[in-house]
Amino acid sequence: MKKSRNTRQRGVILGILTAGAVHLTAEEVCLEARKILPSISLGTVYRNLNFLREQGLAREIRSSDAGCTRFEATRDPHAHFHCRRCHIVRDIPLPEAVAGIRWPEAGPIASVSSLDLHVMGDCPGCADT
Repeated sequence: MKKSRNTRQRGVILGILTAGAVHLTAEEVCLEARKILPSISLGTVYRNLNFLREQGLAREIRSSDAGCTRFEATRDPHAHFHCRRCHIVRDIPLPEAVAGIRWPEAGPIASVSSLDLHVMGDCPGCADT
């Protein structure tokens, strides 16, 4: 892990992510942070989100369909559902078949450091329209 001093900005941003706010864009994090730190810039938010991601404290969620990157605090492994129409992102449990995979100790995969599963589709609200 890269050594760095803890800053008030970083603490506020991590607090926003760990307070239950999930799947926020950097712009949404910035709006929340400005309630506490009115002069925080979007650039500072991006730098701190990237630092938190590199440290394993935040997770970056990307979807080619949603068109924007979102962030959440690192939590238990789970998958994400992305609505193709309204672009909402929701947590969903990992399917048992994926959660219980036993990776071979020998062969083409030596180790697995992360697993991202993104399910694309329509949410109930969009499917009705």
